[in-house]
Amino acid sequence: MLNALFYKEWIKTRRIIFLLGVVLASLLIYTFIHTGQLFRVGGAVQVWVNIITKDFPLLPEFVRWFPLMAGLLLGLVQFIPEMTDKRLKLTLHLPLPETKILSSMLLYGMLILLAVLVVFYAVLYIGLSCYYPSEILAATTWQMLPWLIGGLLSYFFAAWVCLEPVWRQRVLNALIAIAGLSMYYMSAKSGGYIYFVPCLLLVLVAGFSFPFYSAARFKDGAQR
Repeated sequence: MLNALFYKEWIKTRRIIFLLGVVLASLLIYTFIHTGQLFRVGGAVQVWVNIITKDFPLLPEFVRWFPLMAGLLLGLVQFIPEMTDKRLKLTLHLPLPETKILSSMLLYGMLILLAVLVVFYAVLYIGLSCYYPSEILAATTWQMLPWLIGGLLSYFFAAWVCLEPVWRQRVLNALIAIAGLSMYYMSAKSGGYIYFVPCLLLVLVAGFSFPFYSAARFKDGAQR
């Protein structure tokens, strides 16, 4: 039964997974071209000095938004069809506990998104290691960590908003989600998030439970 459920989720999301792969490849290619151009024009010494003494950004600005975009798109594509004509009712009537059904759906999306983000980070790290020492890459890892966690949280928030049956509450959920995600994408000096990461992880763990609340409201036929 779980295999059939995962296959259903794959049918819904395969196109967006392919699209994310294309965007990811394009983003990585551009980043490495951009980095190579910086070194050709300014030289390694000048680039390193700017990064170390002036906190010059290592990555193009729009790189930070890829995890957020990936999480939102995957969540919307996976859960909007469930709310079209209330198809979620059919899914919840499968011969499995309802919490297990929703957990499996969220687990599928989370694993897909984790795979995309791990490839995103790993290829960036390996590629940039040709230009920068490990100390600079370690600082960049701490800078990227909130973005990656925020990508996972954006997926849970997208599911939470989509599964909410009442539009007024859905709008409120979306506003809360925007406020919560803004914490993960604030501009900060290198190392500024180091001591805040545990709090971000706690919000992520809590965010996993939010779609279950909306699904319960849907099942109960909430009107407000």
